Amino acid sequence: MARKRLRRTAESLIEAVGRLGLSPAQIDVEALRIHLELPEFGAAVEDERVAHALREMKTARAFVETGIPALKRAVPALRAVVAKDQSIRWTIRVGIPLLDAGRMDLRIDAAPDPIIAEILQGMAARNDPTRRLEELRAAVTELAVQTTRDLRKPVDRLRSQILVDLREVGADAAAYLEHLDRSLRSRPFNFSPRLARSLADALTPVRQRAKAVAREGSRLRRLRDQVGFGAYIEKFAAARRLNRRILFHMGPTNSGKTYAALQALSAAPTGAYLAPLRLLALENYEALSERGLRAGMVTGEEVLGELDPTHTARTIETADLTRPIDVAVIDEIQMLSDPDRGWAWTNALFGVPARTVIVCGSDDALSYVRRAAEAANESLEVINFERKSPLVLLDEPVPLEKVEPGDAVVAFSRRAVHENREILVARGHRVATIYGALSPEVRRAEAARFRSGEANVLVTTDAIGMGLNLGPLKRIVFSTVRKWDGVQERVLTNSEIRQIAGRAGRYGHQDVGYVAATEPTAVEPIRTALAGAPTAPAADTRFYVRPDLTAIRSVAEEMRTPSLYEVMTHFARATFYAGSPFQPSALEEVLEIARIIDRARLPIEEKFIFSVCPINRRDEIAMGMLERWSQVRAAGTTVPALRASVTGELDYQERTVKLASAYLWLARRFPETFDDIEATRHMRRYANDAIEHHLQQTATRKAERRGRRAGGTR
Repeated sequence: MARKRLRRTAESLIEAVGRLGLSPAQIDVEALRIHLELPEFGAAVEDERVAHALREMKTARAFVETGIPALKRAVPALRAVVAKDQSIRWTIRVGIPLLDAGRMDLRIDAAPDPIIAEILQGMAARNDPTRRLEELRAAVTELAVQTTRDLRKPVDRLRSQILVDLREVGADAAAYLEHLDRSLRSRPFNFSPRLARSLADALTPVRQRAKAVAREGSRLRRLRDQVGFGAYIEKFAAARRLNRRILFHMGPTNSGKTYAALQALSAAPTGAYLAPLRLLALENYEALSERGLRAGMVTGEEVLGELDPTHTARTIETADLTRPIDVAVIDEIQMLSDPDRGWAWTNALFGVPARTVIVCGSDDALSYVRRAAEAANESLEVINFERKSPLVLLDEPVPLEKVEPGDAVVAFSRRAVHENREILVARGHRVATIYGALSPEVRRAEAARFRSGEANVLVTTDAIGMGLNLGPLKRIVFSTVRKWDGVQERVLTNSEIRQIAGRAGRYGHQDVGYVAATEPTAVEPIRTALAGAPTAPAADTRFYVRPDLTAIRSVAEEMRTPSLYEVMTHFARATFYAGSPFQPSALEEVLEIARIIDRARLPIEEKFIFSVCPINRRDEIAMGMLERWSQVRAAGTTVPALRASVTGELDYQERTVKLASAYLWLARRFPETFDDIEATRHMRRYANDAIEHHLQQTATRKAERRGRRAGGTR
């Protein structure tokens, strides 16, 4: 007896579609069968189920075409793969930074948890990508945080391995990272319990290949550097004659790296300390004097101490690049990458004529320092320093209401600092205040108030990241992890967070340093930074430079022009060609000032001096003053001391101090024009006193009034 032939299910579906009044030609019958989960042959087909399935498929198709793109825009971490039957497989892309600045992420694809899956299913069923959207965002964020937490240990191990690699490849770190980043971008990992055990091993061949690529390009880079650096290096004749030895004291804040360098400096017959701030130059001048050394201090505005010192503390812009010494200490060497002032560190690193050059800073600068040593054919020894006291991040946020004595609250604008200050004073705290617009004298006085206990809380910007003895500081509280950098608002880099956080728990004062944030969302970025994620070398690894007077004079003679703007433009074109190891320091600002100074009939050397005067270039009043001063110099007359109001507001007094400092800076270059030096110093002292008086009065007066009100209600 012949076996009965089973009918194809597709044929039954075509008939059902026809009975529903639809054209089978418009239906993907195979997709319909898969959606209904029917076998290929012999399935019973019900018209009602088919009609329902067709409605579902239409909704799903519409969601695929419009809903998924809208949802991806709203929640970028979502990934969707659409099957033939319009079913969707979702994953959540989690990026875990291996370096700071978001330059190299480990990409993890995690499966949705039940809450996310339910929300996505409801959105698809209704073709409504806005349904429970905020709940979805929160759930995706929580999943990302949990995934990052689950992989913390293997990721930390991987970061440590990358850090070792970066130190090994040194000046070729950028090539290593470029290859590693390209490999990671093309290789997302699926999250599973096994991933935590296998992650580091899985990436070992990738790291090894990246190191090989860096080594392959190293020889070619060195040949290019020999050509590119040649003339620049040779102009520092005194340094080149000494066959210098470079020591890199590399480590985080509170590791003792600078202390060890200053010990070596003090023991040498002659030496110099090159500071990033006038305040640090002053502190170390005093420290050298207290050790019985013939010490001096040189800044852009003043000279203090012995007439012929054996040891000099200087701001780095005033480095003496002609007189040989035994030991030079260059502090905060990572400032090489600063667009405004990096040129001064470049000059010092290549040009300070010391038999031993000790550079101090974080590991961010290693590729720069190694590249400089190779280019100058000088020996380099890297000495690693570890933090002296542990640094602990608090998991729970610390709002301003819970700030305690010994805390420093950090913000990143003058306005935010004063807002935090008002809140803390109103809660009864005695508050010291430090931010960049304050003069070194006021910052030092405010730090002393905090150290002595006259103030029990400090509010500050990242100005505390360098220098300033803040002995009793036990906890840093970040009120934000974003800052305006003069161009855009951005997230703090890991290096910036570590530099500031490291000020907590000074060795010898506190056994442990604590770090916290006022907002819960800021805790994870701080945790990532403190976990030791290596800082990515700058995308542009060229050295910042600025022409000196000799170069300016030479180009002006060659071009036969008195225009500083034309000379600076020519310098930029001639020096910063494709493949050059250099880039211009704050070129646009310098060119803008050159346009203004060119209006004065001055020798080009004097125009250049006016153009680099340390003045607030974003302050129209200050720029107008600089132009008037250049005109007075051209006229051959003198510039009297500024007249300042004794009752001016805080911002007025801050501007007065800055203008007085600019006057004194110019007085060192043109004493016959800026000859009212004592009156200017007196005015600056008075303005500083007015600022300090304002900060002291407003730091306690409101607290006292609040206390009296509270006493009157009892």
